[in-house]
Amino acid sequence: MSLAIDHVFVFIGPDGPEPEALRRLGLSETYRRVHPGQGTANACFAFDNLFLELLWLTSEDEVRSAPIARTRLWERSRWREQGACPFGIAVRSDLAGAGVPTWNYRPPYLPEGMAIPVATAGDDPALPMVFVSPGTQAPAQWPEERKGRLQQDAGFGRVLSVQLGLPARAASAPIWHALAATIPSMDVAPRPEGSYRLRLALADPEGQHTHTLDLASTAIGQWRLSLIDEGLLQRSWQRAWATLGLRAPEGLRQKL
Repeated sequence: MSLAIDHVFVFIGPDGPEPEALRRLGLSETYRRVHPGQGTANACFAFDNLFLELLWLTSEDEVRSAPIARTRLWERSRWREQGACPFGIAVRSDLAGAGVPTWNYRPPYLPEGMAIPVATAGDDPALPMVFVSPGTQAPAQWPEERKGRLQQDAGFGRVLSVQLGLPARAASAPIWHALAATIPSMDVAPRPEGSYRLRLALADPEGQHTHTLDLASTAIGQWRLSLIDEGLLQRSWQRAWATLGLRAPEGLRQKL
């Protein structure tokens, strides 16, 4: 079976600069939401097939309460001090069917009788929180009043792939072996201890990979955000050859 990524969350500080930084890069904020009883709030930036959720703490009492504590959201919100992972991966499908053991999370904001299956691997806060999204539709299928223009104004459609950069122990955890075959668009790469990175490969409306959105952790617990133009290097090499009155060899242009 194949699992689709619904969204990726990244913990930021309350009133952190990251939402404004994304807007300065040309992305459009799709919506914000408060999670009553969970002690968190978010700002979401939606693409055609998934969205990026910037998540922050609003109430330490709520996030450390009995119904919420097992998610380790409190530790994740203090990832720099606690050595916890600041990421979460939500999928649209059945984790148990992919061979991933889960437990049922029932936050107060969900309707009575509804639960969110969460991978038990996330009991270790050094690993991302992997869970099944309550939502079943990609952003492109949302009602017009909710999705707005997505990232059309920035020239982006789908997210082609998601790469998580995690410390070596977390990057080699067994859960990634279970998910490798079911989420082909996700990759996990080892990083130095205490260092985290998220990279989203962005496609233009025609489906071509044109840019990469890069979020890299910093020593002060914030994120350095950049939007990398994947065609810039190729164009630079082509200009260099043209300056010499030459045309870049076909093999070299293919590698670029």
